[in-house]
Amino acid sequence: MSQFKGFISSNFEIKLADQESEFLEIYKLRYEELLLCYNKGNANETGLFIDEYDRVCDHLIAVDLSNNTIAGTYRLVRKEHIKEIGMFTTEHEFDISKIKDYEILELGRAVVRNEYRNGGVIALLWRGIVKYVAIYGIRFMFGTASFFGIDPTPYRHALSKIYHNHLSPLEFRAVAINHPVRLNYFTPEEIDSKLARKEIPPLVKGYINLGATFGEGGFLDYDFNSLDVFTLIDMNTVNQRYLERFLK
Repeated sequence: MSQFKGFISSNFEIKLADQESEFLEIYKLRYEELLLCYNKGNANETGLFIDEYDRVCDHLIAVDLSNNTIAGTYRLVRKEHIKEIGMFTTEHEFDISKIKDYEILELGRAVVRNEYRNGGVIALLWRGIVKYVAIYGIRFMFGTASFFGIDPTPYRHALSKIYHNHLSPLEFRAVAINHPVRLNYFTPEEIDSKLARKEIPPLVKGYINLGATFGEGGFLDYDFNSLDVFTLIDMNTVNQRYLERFLK
């Protein structure tokens, strides 16, 4: 039983899913607006996007109380959730051994329903995440963030900016496994900042604003049709000013 207590704000309830109908709606939402958006070849007969972690983790959801619809969700995975599985999802792509002795929280499967993508729902979800982190004494939040497609070429300026400006400190730095994709395509002087801003996905921009740092190398996820980068948020160095936006 989680210690997290939900809250209501702006006609939305932020809570941990606890009903079978909510879990099914989460898996359906992720299938329609996450899995198929990246790769329509991943269509399946169930119409659900679910894996072995989903039955053991916590699912944070934002419920629109006007129609009882799940507007957005994040998957939250702590060490105690993976005792039987033995590893985090992220570890299929990155070596995270440098942070595993700390209290850590894996963030994943972030998705907001298309009609709610005005920033309000994601802000409420993050308010919930901050509350969750405080309850469990989390030091590091981590996970992967995706660039669409498996060709790094359209993102060379963004990836180079991440490499030169936002790599994690060496003592905490994760490293991509299995033929990692290079991030340093350009020197700092060669980076076009305007192009870099244009190439960076909104979720990655949000993480950077929070003070996130990134792992060494990228991982090509051919099944998902994405280029993944490792993201790390250290609660000791997080951008408190930006974080407070979610707490108002």
